[in-house]
Amino acid sequence: MGSGLRTRWVISNAEYAVLTRIWCYVFAVRIPVWFALTVAAFVILFGAYRIRLGLTWSPEQEEAARKRGGLYAMGKRFHLFIGVLYIGMGIALSAMAFGWQPFGNAIGPSTQTPSKDKAPVKGNTVPIDQLPTKK
Repeated sequence: MGSGLRTRWVISNAEYAVLTRIWCYVFAVRIPVWFALTVAAFVILFGAYRIRLGLTWSPEQEEAARKRGGLYAMGKRFHLFIGVLYIGMGIALSAMAFGWQPFGNAIGPSTQTPSKDKAPVKGNTVPIDQLPTKK
């Protein structure tokens, strides 16, 4: 694959062949829960702001806003509709941060609960994450 870079294929725990150079992007990238909840809070606040825009304008204010253009040029009902969508997206994002999967097990590899004798850890020890070992 060019210019002296050694590339080899690795079979991971999920039994997918991936290049070792992109391994960290496939298996080790996780979005922290606090970050997902912060983004969800901002999405919900923006949705509440859009609902406020849809509810508080008088006809004179709405006409002045249409002249300014941009975000404020939209109608009151559209602000309400988009605000409700944003609040729904924020609630779904916060629920996914806590483990909810909107598509259930329809996406991704299937998993099985291991039996007691095939468990990765014996006794009262804590498992330690490690990189795959070379075979």
